Amino acid sequence: MQKQIENEFYDPFNSRSVLNDSMTKFENVEQGKQLTTTLSDIALSSGYECLAFIDYAPLSTKTYQRHLYGKYCTEVEGYLDSEEIYKYCKNAFRLTSLESLLIERTDIAHLYVLPLRGVSGIVGALVFNIPKDFIELKSIDLIDWFWTILSPYLLNAAMRCRDSHLNITNREKDCLLWASEGKTSWEISQILGISERTVNFHLANCINKTGSSNRQQAIVKCILNDVI
Repeated sequence: MQKQIENEFYDPFNSRSVLNDSMTKFENVEQGKQLTTTLSDIALSSGYECLAFIDYAPLSTKTYQRHLYGKYCTEVEGYLDSEEIYKYCKNAFRLTSLESLLIERTDIAHLYVLPLRGVSGIVGALVFNIPKDFIELKSIDLIDWFWTILSPYLLNAAMRCRDSHLNITNREKDCLLWASEGKTSWEISQILGISERTVNFHLANCINKTGSSNRQQAIVKCILNDVI
């Protein structure tokens, strides 16, 4: 009985239902608070902590805005504000220690980062606190494989959280989409069956919500963030 409990605690592949349940949880995420709770619950049931998920949301082709989800202390947040971590997550695939990326630090051997990609418009990373007893009992490759399988569900959940962060409505998306096709406000009004004034109202909201200076910039930001 004790052996069975240990296997369930440390090996997420011990039961297919573990993966299925985790996928379902991510499919139900719509807000950042839900994402934080889901990450913590899944990881803790496997014997380690998921401290944070980092969403590097692009603002342009060269700049990004970092969104953090999770339960982490101020000190850990300071570690994560690093260009070295972003570059690793953008170009690498495997789970690695933060200590190997932040060579000036010598006290974070228990912290690991796993790059996640595969969903258009997003580069992400998971940060784990992996205790020594887990590594002694199981290979940390289990964590790598498990979360790589879950990554499309996690990244899509992060995209929904990003969408809710911008708070772009369906009608605003419609106006932006047609504007991105080069349609004028009058043409969009005819396509959608609304007034030109209403189209301009929706596009002005999009400009404000995305912190843009004009509709072209708002369109680019929404495309980069996979909103339209």
